[in-house]
Amino acid sequence: MEKTYLAVIEFIGPAVQVSDAGISYRARVDGKYMACHFSAECLEDVDPTLTTETPMSQFESSMSRLLDITEKKIRAGQIDGGIVHIFTADL
Repeated sequence: MEKTYLAVIEFIGPAVQVSDAGISYRARVDGKYMACHFSAECLEDVDPTLTTETPMSQFESSMSRLLDITEKKIRAGQIDGGIVHIFTADL
């Protein structure tokens, strides 16, 4: 019987607004650090009632849902150069 290995994923932050109006949030996966990048469009689309809020407010209000999506992408190996990119299509 083959064993399935599940990575240890910790979302440690902090949330930082980046130059493209998205948000970067740090994670540690099996002890290695990586960035999680949430596009500005993703932040606007995750909850349409928050489109007039700042990207940071949008992220904080939807953080649980966004980090669930991020965890699924990490477990699926969808990491590009140490960065997990979250776009509207991932919602």
